[in-house]
Amino acid sequence: MSSAGRAWLRAAIAAAVLVLGWLLRAVTVPLLAAYLLCLLLLPLKERLQPRLGRTGAVLLCLLLLVVLPLLLALPVLGDLDEFAELLPTAESARAFAERLQVRLVEAQERLPESAAGLLRFEPEQLQELGRALAGRLAGLAAAVADFLGGFFGILGVVVLLPIFTFFLLQGAPWEPRIRAELPPEWRRRYDRVAPRILEVLRRYARARVLVAGCKGLIWYGMLLVGGIPCAYSLALLAGLLSLLPVFGPLVAFLAVVLVAGLDAGLAGLIFAVAAYAVAEAVEGWILLPRLVGRGLGLGDFAVVLAVMAGGALGGIFGMLVAIPLTAVARVLYDEFARPVMGTA
Repeated sequence: MSSAGRAWLRAAIAAAVLVLGWLLRAVTVPLLAAYLLCLLLLPLKERLQPRLGRTGAVLLCLLLLVVLPLLLALPVLGDLDEFAELLPTAESARAFAERLQVRLVEAQERLPESAAGLLRFEPEQLQELGRALAGRLAGLAAAVADFLGGFFGILGVVVLLPIFTFFLLQGAPWEPRIRAELPPEWRRRYDRVAPRILEVLRRYARARVLVAGCKGLIWYGMLLVGGIPCAYSLALLAGLLSLLPVFGPLVAFLAVVLVAGLDAGLAGLIFAVAAYAVAEAVEGWILLPRLVGRGLGLGDFAVVLAVMAGGALGGIFGMLVAIPLTAVARVLYDEFARPVMGTA
């Protein structure tokens, strides 16, 4: 086969792999997530392996991966009683609407008559508003479920993630095996490009975890200042869900609205909206550009533009992968496009 024929065959194989990966995204998404976790845990595994052996080191890494979130979640148990006290005595939506109506009436009495009319909501109106918000949230949840292949796809992500992480750690490092499968003429370039891409992905995973922690702390500080109950639980939820763009922060916001509204009425709702705006602004304009973008060698504007473009092209999934794809594309541009353009 001629060199041109081999090049076309390789391009066709690469395209087929990409299409197959998209069609099997219920498997490839947890596989990619597990690979990012593998990159984070690999240094720890290599330190433990001389003492515990390969399997023992991998099992200890997975144990830490499970135990640390459980330790973070333990204080949530102390908030359960406090949250239960906020719930209406009746579990129906009408009972919640009536309680919120009482809060609005109390706020009405403190305002001038000209502004008080804006707060007159009947219980049926509040129920309709609640149904509208629930519909929006259900639409986002349906989009995520559709991307992952429905309910069983979501369940598969939860089940497959630790399994994939175990086997990836067990077989790591994978780069020499991938290199051995490449044509000989590609290996020199692979040796230049692969380490840079791996470092980009490792920095991205580390930075995303750091951003989630910072956002949780920001929420915790604001909730404490606002005197909102269950501050730790809500902040932990907001930090964890920030790993999932758009859908995650919206779920956290609705949780804060629920607790703040039940506790402080209209003032609590206003505080929840303001806190959400502050948290999202800090993440989008400070945390992501400085912690994620600069760690990957991207400018602040490049990070914001990448997230916006990813959302326009691929929705939630596009926003999730926009920054690492941009960083990887920059590595590939340096290797392949610059020499052709004569700017290397």
